[in-house]
Amino acid sequence: MTPVRKQAGFLVTMRAVLWSFFGVRKRQAYLDDAGSLNPLAVVVAGVLGGAAFVIIIVIAVQVVLA
Repeated sequence: MTPVRKQAGFLVTMRAVLWSFFGVRKRQAYLDDAGSLNPLAVVVAGVLGGAAFVIIIVIAVQVVLA
């Protein structure tokens, strides 16, 4: 019988993606996440994180130039 993998929630996935943006991941955290993260949720979290980053940069530039 194969063991059932527990799928990580969206907040856990978002946290893993945000830490990956910084490039600061411990090996054990990576190994733990690799077994539990849903690839589709990782893609969605990456797109959301990237969009949030671009929006923050655009707002910061507008504030500085104002």
